[in-house]
Amino acid sequence: MAIQAQCYLDLTPESLAVMQSKWQASPSTCLVVEQKQQVLAYALVHPWLRGDAPSLDSEISLQASSSWYLHDMAISPKAQGMGIGKQLITHILNQAHKLNIEGVGLVAVQGANTYWQQQGFKPHETSKKLTQSLTSYPADACYLYLDLQRQMTQC
Repeated sequence: MAIQAQCYLDLTPESLAVMQSKWQASPSTCLVVEQKQQVLAYALVHPWLRGDAPSLDSEISLQASSSWYLHDMAISPKAQGMGIGKQLITHILNQAHKLNIEGVGLVAVQGANTYWQQQGFKPHETSKKLTQSLTSYPADACYLYLDLQRQMTQC
């Protein structure tokens, strides 16, 4: 919760119950990076439909889906520059490939869309449902998707 509050300055942090619901929906896909018994970073990843995103500050339950949603990845300011972000992304994508996940979606905020596009994520068409969900995010929110099936066929 402390890392979330330190990293997201343009939006109200989600509640503990909401954050826990993301983890409880799919604990095997969520990650925490610790060093000397101190949490440095986390990633909340769970199954979700391609082209859709849950509204901010809303509890979720497990959904059957062949895609994942990277709900949140945050790195403590004191751990930035250590390569933890790249390690988290690599781990998530390796696990997704092993499990034949079709792709990973996310909503980039606070200008992070450039970073995510450098990681291979691309803007995705929006639906009425996604547009409605995005109203709970800051104005600069951008839904991006990394198609892992297309990546594999290009190799």
